[in-house]
Amino acid sequence: MNRISKRAFLALLLAVLFAVPAGVIQWSHKETTAYYENRTLAERPALTWQSLWDGTFATAFESWFSDHAPGRTTLLEADTAVQMNVLHRPVVNDIVLSADGVLVPFLSYDEYTEQDYAGPAASIAENYGKLNDHVKANGGSFYFVGLPEQRVYFEEKFPDYLNNHETEAQTADALFIQALEDQGVRFLNMEEVYDALGRPEEFYSTVDHHYNYYGAYTAYRSIMDTLASDGWNLPVLTEDRIDLVEQPFPYIGSRNRKLYNLWPNTDKAVIGVQKDPVAFTRYDNGALSEKPLFILPEDPAMPTTYNLYMGGDFGETVLETDRPELPDVLIFGDSFTNALETLLYASFDETHILDLRYYTDKSLKDYISDYQPDIVLCVQNDTFYYSTTGNGNVWEN
Repeated sequence: MNRISKRAFLALLLAVLFAVPAGVIQWSHKETTAYYENRTLAERPALTWQSLWDGTFATAFESWFSDHAPGRTTLLEADTAVQMNVLHRPVVNDIVLSADGVLVPFLSYDEYTEQDYAGPAASIAENYGKLNDHVKANGGSFYFVGLPEQRVYFEEKFPDYLNNHETEAQTADALFIQALEDQGVRFLNMEEVYDALGRPEEFYSTVDHHYNYYGAYTAYRSIMDTLASDGWNLPVLTEDRIDLVEQPFPYIGSRNRKLYNLWPNTDKAVIGVQKDPVAFTRYDNGALSEKPLFILPEDPAMPTTYNLYMGGDFGETVLETDRPELPDVLIFGDSFTNALETLLYASFDETHILDLRYYTDKSLKDYISDYQPDIVLCVQNDTFYYSTTGNGNVWEN
């Protein structure tokens, strides 16, 4: 009987060992992305003699199998819950939980010095200076719109035992701004605008690295005030022309997403409802698009993310309002542009939006030469000032 039990146990164990990978192989194609991790899952590798011989198949298979293991998301969520609610760790999944009611990223204790930033600031600013000259040569005006990232906006909320990089950020920003001004580039400092208003907490999300729509609207008005002072006579979505309306949908920000949305969150998505909407025709990546300015769930119980603004990031989006008496604008930058786009388009005839992380049809300077926009806006948050790739790749030789 004992021998039969051992054999039965061994048979069951072998069945499980074979069933798990068989199940993964059978059903793994159904999931291609990890929602909470905000990434694409590894694809099943092709088995070839070459990949088997050089070992690349084994490595790729391990990554694929790990990504598609049954119950993977549930286990990761359970682990996160234990770390948050049982072990009460101050940092979980690289997110700081003890930052006075907001979620900010864990930052290294190492810092770069002023000497580390001085050289890159001058070199990068030189490229923006070339871009500025190129825009002028094509009849336009160039503005760099600088925004604080959420962790910078809430830097005072970091617990004392963690490094918020406040001194480093201030040094890096000051060097970069001065370098741009030395090149003759107009820099619109939104951090100063927010500081002048008392740095309202409602301008930025507690669970996401972006500002919210209140912060975006304030930035929009500041941009429009600057353009007006430079002589541009443009229609503006003033407070009497637009209502900022909080939505009922649960809001999952990029920080809370890393916590599997387990952080108690009261953030609400906000949209701008124009009282007399400016009609537009939209094109995404060259194709006619029916997408509205705000992509909201049909069910109020369904969650939404910052991607509700314009539907997320596209390589190129064009909004035409059929008002040729108005100037055209080109906006380029990362996702911080998305909320601004829903406002800025209403002040121009054509609004061209580029995200250089995804747009590869032509260089930025060639795009400007071809379309000759009247105004060019670079919109960057301060954690990307020193980037020379993506939307920092502004001058290709």
